[in-house]
Amino acid sequence: MEIMQVWRQEERTIRMSNNSIYINTCLFGDHLSRVQEYAQAYGGRLGFEILAMFDMPDFEQSLRENLALLQEHPVAFHGPVFRVEHAAPRGTRQYEESMHHVRLTLKYARILRSRHFTMHLNNGRVDPDRKEEMLANAHENYKELQEMFGSFDCPVYIENTGTILQKNMLLDQQEFTQVCRDKKYDVLIDIGHANANGWDIPRLIDDLQPQIRAYHLHNNDGIHDQHNRLHEGTIDFTSLLDKILKTTPDADLIIEYTRREKDGAGLHEDIREVLETCDKTRE
Repeated sequence: MEIMQVWRQEERTIRMSNNSIYINTCLFGDHLSRVQEYAQAYGGRLGFEILAMFDMPDFEQSLRENLALLQEHPVAFHGPVFRVEHAAPRGTRQYEESMHHVRLTLKYARILRSRHFTMHLNNGRVDPDRKEEMLANAHENYKELQEMFGSFDCPVYIENTGTILQKNMLLDQQEFTQVCRDKKYDVLIDIGHANANGWDIPRLIDDLQPQIRAYHLHNNDGIHDQHNRLHEGTIDFTSLLDKILKTTPDADLIIEYTRREKDGAGLHEDIREVLETCDKTRE
């Protein structure tokens, strides 16, 4: 309680920046009441990117119970990941299950006036012989999602996903850049995924700068998709955040941790670092 009081007092000294700062709710699982602590600590400065986890039996109930709280803050939705494969062809069981989860997400994204919807072009392993087919399916499914979420002005952001180690990286850096340019996609750069695949992140930012709308922020060892804290890994986060803020000053910044032990004091520390760095950049 004492720590919370200190954060609330310090929050008064933080000025607004152009960016919206979010935390992804993945680390809360189906305990979405945890958003209240962070909402109170930072007032209107913090938003929440809700990872749709309707595969969890208590997730929807928790979401309903916290709608009133969430409506007071910026909210975005990360598309469902588990049991979802947007590279599946239409008419298949995999596609139908994916769209079932998307429609559940759509219901609450509309209620909360979601600022964006994050889409993975694929989640499963990539068969090299089916790569072009998978990509074509993902493009078609993107069009469907764009129409669904666009009905209430919620843009769909395409995220760079998968890792070489997990064999689910559909596109390498050059391919991802070219596809996003060709399709004119709004882009969310996940710096952790990029790092795990050995991508040149500053170049990626330069190449896609006009289309980058948001970032997922986390760190790793350069191989595994660990979703570590901002300075726990091989990314020079201080330098990269400076690059992000100077090159794409209006992009949203989303801290995306996935393990529940990251909830608490460490996450508060990282939120404050991002907020304060944004403010100093604008001085």
